[in-house]
This record gives sequence, C-alpha cells and structure tokens, in this order.
Amino acid sequence: MTAVAANFRFISRVAAVFILLLVSQLVADEIPVSAHSSLASAVPAPDSRQEQAPEEIALTFNERIENKGFSLRVYNSKGLPVTEAEAVMNANRKGLRLQLPMLEDGAYTVTYRLLSADGHPVRASYVFTVGLAANANIGYASASQLHEEHDIRKNAGYWLIRGLYFMALLAVTGWIALRLYIPGFIAEYRRRYDRWRKLLLLIYVLALSLIAWKDYGKLSLGVESSERFTLLFGTSIGLSYLLSFILAVAGFVLLGRSKAADIGWTVLLLGAKGLNGHAMGFSLPFITYGLDVLHLAAASVWAGVLLLFLIFGLGRSRASLSAYMPVASQAALASIAALVLSGFAAAWLYTNGFTHLFETWWGKLMAAKAAAVLLVIAVGSLIRRQIKQRKMKRLSGWLGLDIALFLVIIAITGIFTYLNPLAATGPLFWHENVRGVHIAAIITPNEAGEVNQFNVSIGGGGKNEGDSGTDKVTLRLLFEDNPDIAPIEVPLQPVQTNGSPLSLYSSYYSAEGRYLALPGKWTLEVRVLQEGHSEPFLTRKAFYSEMKPKSDGD
Repeated sequence: MTAVAANFRFISRVAAVFILLLVSQLVADEIPVSAHSSLASAVPAPDSRQEQAPEEIALTFNERIENKGFSLRVYNSKGLPVTEAEAVMNANRKGLRLQLPMLEDGAYTVTYRLLSADGHPVRASYVFTVGLAANANIGYASASQLHEEHDIRKNAGYWLIRGLYFMALLAVTGWIALRLYIPGFIAEYRRRYDRWRKLLLLIYVLALSLIAWKDYGKLSLGVESSERFTLLFGTSIGLSYLLSFILAVAGFVLLGRSKAADIGWTVLLLGAKGLNGHAMGFSLPFITYGLDVLHLAAASVWAGVLLLFLIFGLGRSRASLSAYMPVASQAALASIAALVLSGFAAAWLYTNGFTHLFETWWGKLMAAKAAAVLLVIAVGSLIRRQIKQRKMKRLSGWLGLDIALFLVIIAITGIFTYLNPLAATGPLFWHENVRGVHIAAIITPNEAGEVNQFNVSIGGGGKNEGDSGTDKVTLRLLFEDNPDIAPIEVPLQPVQTNGSPLSLYSSYYSAEGRYLALPGKWTLEVRVLQEGHSEPFLTRKAFYSEMKPKSDGD
C-alpha cells in the first residue's frame, strides 16, 4: 500500500467516525420529531379571543393529508361537542373545515386527528375564547399540545426497528438485482445464492412485520374500530404495507424462477415502499414518488454489491468473484451517481429550493448524509483502483470502511425520513425555564402582515398564582433578514385569567397588532425583570413568519 493510500485510508476512517459521532450527538441533543403535516394556519387562532362567535373552524396544513381517517371536533367548557356535523376536506387536501352553530361566550377546545399523506399520524388540540367578558384560557398548557414532539432518545427502539427495516429492504432487493448484471457468477454459485436470498427475504418479512405493527399502533390511536379498515385500504401507508406483505409472501414462491420475475418483483416492492414516505406529501406526488423509487433502487444496488463482496469475497469463492468485480464495481458507481442525483432533486423539491435547509434537523442530517456519501465516492474510487490493479488482498479494509459508511447512512436515513423537511411555520409556541423562572410565549396565527396575538406567561421565582405587578416584562421582535431594521417592541398589557392553582404561571400579558410586518426569519426576545432581582431573565427563540396561506382549492 502506498503512503498516499495509507494516509487517505486513515483520514477516511477518522472522517467516518466523526460523522458517526456527529449523528450520535444530534440524537443526544433531543431532536424534536414532529408530524410531517404541521398546522400552517388556524381560524380561529389557538389561544385567541374572539369578539364574535366564529361560523366555522378552518385549518390549513403545510403538506397534503390523507382523505381518510380524519376528524375535527369542537367541545364547550362542559366537555360536550358543539355540533355533530362532520368536517370536510379542501380540494387540494391541505385543509379541513367544520361549520359551527351559534356559540355562546366561553372557552372552546378544538381537537383534530389526521394522517399526513406521507403516513404519519397527527393528533392535536388547542383552545380559543369567545366574548370579551369570558375568562380567557391563556396558557402554555393548551399550546403545548398543538405540535406533538418526541425525544428521539425515548424512541430508541423504534429507530432501531426503522434502521433494521431499511437495511432488510435494501439487502433483499439488492441481492435479487445481482442476477441482472452478474448472471454468470450467480449461476456458478446458485445454491449458495438461493440460500442467502431466502434468509434475507425472511429477515425482511420480520422487519416489515415489526415496523408495520409499530406504525399501525400509532395510526389507530384514537380511531374507532369501524374506521380502522380504511387505514389499510384507504390510505397510502396502509396500501404500502398491504402490498409489501403480499409481495413478500409471494417472493418465497416466485423468486428464483426467472430473471424477469425477479426484477419485476423488486420494482414492485420498491414501488410499494414509495407509497409510504415524504414523496406522498408533496404537492406533485407523482414526481417525488418517482424520485423516491429511483433513490431506493440505487441504494439497493449498492447494498447488493456490498453483500456480494462480504459473502463471496472473503472465502474460497474470491478467485471466481475477481472476474466479476469490475462489473459489480461499475454497478456500485452507477448506483452512487443515481443516489446523488435523485437525492439532490428530491431534497430540492422537499425544501422548496433548499429554503431554510439548515434551520431544520432534517436539513442538518441531510448534510451529514451528504458528507458520508462524499466519503463513499472517495473510498469507492480507491476500491476500483485496487480491483483494476488486481490487488484483491488489500480490498478487505476498504470494503469494511465502505460497509461502515453504508451503515451510517442507513442510520441517518432511519431518523431523517421521519422528520419534517420544512422549517416550522404557523402558530409559534415557546417555553423555557430560565434559572427557575418559566417563560412561555405564544404568537398566533403567526402570519406576516396580518394582525397577530402575542401572549406571554410568567411563573416561578417564588411567586404565587394571582400575584401581579412585580414583573417588568418586555417582548421584542428582531427581523434577522435585515439587520438595518431596529428591534420592534410589542406593547404588552397584563391580563387577568382564571388560572389553575396547579399552573406553572402566575402572570399573563397580551398584545395584538401587525408587528410581524415582513415575511422571513425573526427572533422573539422576552425579558423579565422581577422584584428583588438585579439581573433580568431572558429567553430568545428564532422562528419564521410567512404570508397568509392562499386558499386555492377551498
């Protein structure tokens, strides 16, 4: 091995370890996993006060939602539904509407349940108040339910299952695809190849069963038994799992009979998986669906080549395999090229041209995955050089690094395919415990150029519920896209509420106005100065405010 190759190998290994540690640190930093279809607009807005009773509830989401299995209900302060009418979906499948009867003054709870088109369940609630004389229900307890988020570390078992599922899917489809470009070698070792095919298919069925069982449990939560049939036959994720199970069982009978049947089975299985993912939530799903299936197919070819080298390249069959290594290596190179192109195109579409890419965990993990792919390209070039020079004994180390990078990419994929690629917009809810003082801020509906409500709740620091007058609270808005614009101070006024003795908060403040004048990136800054403290309690939160969503397709 030359000094250059040895140094590059060392650098590659260090870089691979760095990427793995980076991903591990991201996981350790409590990445919030939020539902893919998040609320972009709500009328009435969450935690808002309405002078007059609204005629309807109108919710708009940032992605397409399934036209089955959705529900929208409104309950009064006694916990009774205000109407038995059913919600209707907009033509563009991005909104729900529910007509309301005349509502009396008081507090009302809006609760909704739906499936995003990419197969993720969304369940949330919020509160609004009708009438100026009614007690307001302002507080972070209501707002915290609007965006369901989960700590990745608390769902480690689920992420392991997702990683196992992706590895099993790519392994079995990649193994089947070997017959397409090295049929001679497969014919020579047909019995051994068939044994591994059956084993990989069995592992895939087990992984599919685990992930389907976990996802069905999430999907059916809160769904009446009479509606669960529609989850299987009326939604993209249901059809995806149903078709995958049918194809998996059929694979034990059909695979190995002919090359055409094997390739057809592989394409259908990857196509079934494509029905469950980001692609189905895009405005033009047939484009992203095609890119998703192409991306999966390319990844499966790469996985198949790695398995080929791992299983046949370390024993007595190495000599026979050496004649086919150049072809297999070229197939891996083509698959990596297809991975890069399809991944780039899909990411560009998902993020609206890479808008706010690094403002989301999806974008950060995407960057980590891209770095790993660059290493794969570099390592692959050295592997092809070794093959061309017939230095087969030196391949094991490089192949080990290539396999390690593959596992890193699978780990990243298992996580970031469950994250929202879009930066969060819509109503803003923020809470932070600053040295024992709880500070919560709510901006609804968080629409640039529109009238927004700003609510701030303060608690802790030795104060009791109902205490007032000892806090000096200021709320400032900083427009990050143009530093020349001076911070905007929002004039907060104290609000008397019917707070619970168990509430975290003792004082509440509110304001209303068009203070978010421009669309773009803002920073919310809340400063609290309590009596007896010389140093203020400060919290900041960056967020995006967009123009009011268009109602096309209503």
